[in-house]
Amino acid sequence: MKADQRHATSKLISGYIIDNLRDPRFEVTPAFVMAEMQKLHGLDIGYHKAWRTIQRASALIRGTPEENYELLSSYLYMIKISKDANNQIFPLAFGIAESKNNNSYEWYFSELRNAIGSRDNLIFLSDMHQSIAHGIAKVYPESHHGICIYHLEQNLKRRKVKSEVIKLFQSAARVYMRKEFDLYMSDIAKVDKKTFDFLMEEPPERMMDFIQVKLQRWFYERRNEAEGTFSDVSCWVEEELKKKIDLAFTLNVFPVDSWRSRVEEEVITFLVDLNKRTCDCFQFQFDELPCIHAIAAIEKRNIKKSNFCSD
Repeated sequence: MKADQRHATSKLISGYIIDNLRDPRFEVTPAFVMAEMQKLHGLDIGYHKAWRTIQRASALIRGTPEENYELLSSYLYMIKISKDANNQIFPLAFGIAESKNNNSYEWYFSELRNAIGSRDNLIFLSDMHQSIAHGIAKVYPESHHGICIYHLEQNLKRRKVKSEVIKLFQSAARVYMRKEFDLYMSDIAKVDKKTFDFLMEEPPERMMDFIQVKLQRWFYERRNEAEGTFSDVSCWVEEELKKKIDLAFTLNVFPVDSWRSRVEEEVITFLVDLNKRTCDCFQFQFDELPCIHAIAAIEKRNIKKSNFCSD
């Protein structure tokens, strides 16, 4: 018996349990392997040999960790993130495909739509890969597709664009009003016409900010923080409103009707519509938070500012 046990190596035993590993009905543990060897062959094997047997059989089925690691670079990893009410990034979904092509992204966005559906004014931000654009257009035709300014800026740096142009680009990408955007872009055209033409290959609405960071840990931490929040709005929203309120009190407000007001800031007049949540400065509708003009109009009516923050 002892001689038989010496010949019963983990390599040999793995052949007996490999079918069990493939069968989802079995939970193959070292105890299971030890019991099977005793029942079927009268062999008493130790725990460590049983464990090594499972590892060897698993490697035959799935490959070793080292072999699988070598394959990582050949796969496409896709992840979608969003921002919560506290302006923090959290993961929505992730997927793995064989390569970066139209079929992969069409499959991914189809699964995403099945999982989370859609919403009004949905915006996707990505790099400039055409397969991503194809997938979004195919599965989310009602949405908007924006180009991440981080990736666009990296493209500019790879093209050895002057730092002056990059600074102008950063400013252009972060303004709200089209006329301000056009001013920055005209400055870029004066300095570097070739880069201007490159940037204008994409509609200006697609130049939007996007930062991808360590998601899972942040998601966990911020979810716990959110569960301890009991106010109408998140801590971040409260801070953003506080920053604006002092300046809002310096503005002159002239109500037009029950919802609309004309708000004067220095020599410029902005029309605020609280019902539509819009302002001529565009910050109200783009950020989905009251701008200083909207806050002034809200305070004039003694309404809760939180009623006009994004749902």
